[in-house]
Parts: sequence; C-alpha cells; structure tokens
Amino acid sequence: MNKIPRPVFNDGVALQNLSNNQRVASYPSLKNAVANIQQGYVQYEGARGNAFAIAKVNISPEVEAHLKAHYKAPPSDLEHITEMREATEHLTCPMCGSFHRGTLDHLLPQNSYGAFAVFSLNLVPACKCNSKRKELLVGPNVSERILHPYFDDCLAERLIAAHFEDLGAVPRVELRLCVDNTHPDYSAIDFHYRSIVKRTAIVGYIRDRWVDLCRKPSLIVRALKHNPQTLKELQDVLQDELDMLDDVHRGKNNWNSIFLVGLLDQRVLGWLFQQIHAPGRFANGPLV
Repeated sequence: MNKIPRPVFNDGVALQNLSNNQRVASYPSLKNAVANIQQGYVQYEGARGNAFAIAKVNISPEVEAHLKAHYKAPPSDLEHITEMREATEHLTCPMCGSFHRGTLDHLLPQNSYGAFAVFSLNLVPACKCNSKRKELLVGPNVSERILHPYFDDCLAERLIAAHFEDLGAVPRVELRLCVDNTHPDYSAIDFHYRSIVKRTAIVGYIRDRWVDLCRKPSLIVRALKHNPQTLKELQDVLQDELDMLDDVHRGKNNWNSIFLVGLLDQRVLGWLFQQIHAPGRFANGPLV
C-alpha cells in the first residue's frame, strides 16, 4: 500500500489520435465515442478515483471490445501502457506493499468499466495481488472501497503494523491497523486491507524475517551486529532502520516497514532487549 505519483500523460490527446488512426481495428467506430469517453476521463479525475463517485461511460460493445484489445496489444498511440508495465516492475507494489509489480491493475475493472480500459489513471502497477482481487471494487457497507494509489492521500500514512504473540523462535504473527474508526478514510482503509493485503503472503514473509532476526539479528538490522546497551538505544536503532526502509521503499506500508513497526511495540521491544542481554549470549548471536 503506497501513494504513488500519477502518470504524466495526456490521455485525451492519445485517444483522439487513436480514433483517427486508420491502421488500427477500432477505426472508424471509435471516432463517434471519443467525446463521450473523454468526458468520462474528466469525471474520473474529478472524483479522484473514488469508485462510488464515478459513473460508467455508455459506449457500444464494439468500441468496448476494441479498447480492451488495444490494452492487451497497445498500438503506437498508446505506447505509454507498455512503458507503465515495464518501467516500475522492480518497485514496491502500491496495492499490497510487496516488493515487485509486474502487472497493471485496472482499478475500476475493465469488464464493468470498459471505457477506462486504456485510461492511464485507471492503470495501477501492481503485483499478483491484482489477480487475487479480481474485480472486487466496493464492499457492502458505506464507503467500503479499494483505495486508489494515485489519489488517496491516506496511503502515504502508516496504516499497517505487524503484531507478534507467543514471542519465541516462531511467534504467532498477525497484522493490525495503525488507524482507528475515527480516521476519515477508515472504512476504505479497512476494506482495502482485508480485501487485498491480508490475502497476500505478507504474514509468511514477516514470520521468516522474525526467524532470521532470532538467528542472527544483523541479517535484519545491520546495526544489531553490536548489542545496544540500553532499551532506549535499541529503540533508536530500530527507529533509524524503519526511517531508512520508509525512504528506500518510498512509503510507510511496504512489508519490511510493517515488520519493523511491529518490533517497536513496547512489549516486543522489551522481549528483544532481554534476549539480546541473555546470560552467555555473544554479540550478534542467536536470540533464542
């Protein structure tokens, strides 16, 4: 989960050029739909990607089929789609916080919102959480919706933390929200978290990070090669690591930051300090 920069691309001009391109299969049927689709683009942006505020654009099944085909195999007028697929594949997934992307997610599913099939603001780089979400967009309750990484500012906040129970070599790992129901976007945040993040491999990833931490602390936090002498020093070391991870991954809800936030819980912090200074333990040795 992460707020990311919007694509800098003029979709209206691209669509107009595409409609006039006699070499593509959508010519000339797309020409009569351009104004309607462009109006849809304007209202999508005006609604800031909020699924509850975006109306479907009425286009013919023929035009819709052409747009979907152009998304799969972009002609030169839509080369930005290919660039979007490839340029950020190595970055953190803004939908779930994992460490790759590789696909483009139609935030408003193209089967229901075909007019937005090639609209750059509806195409969000994502990982395979895209296929797990499928066409889920809104929930049964008011304001429950998938968050939009181009528009929802709350994605820049710290929203998720790991939660550890039964501390030891292999603890019980859960996730918790860092915001409560007084947050203005709580319903959307909670729905996105339950519908996307919890369905990924994040818990297994965090559990493995804990195992490595217990085996050799510097594998997770290099500064733990040396034993912090006070609880405050340990807290500062972990906070510095968290700040660095937020910066490296360009957001506060990547999986490594979610893990570190869990370690900063006072109960976990106290357990770690106790294990670090257990009798007979040498620096950077196993914690359990």
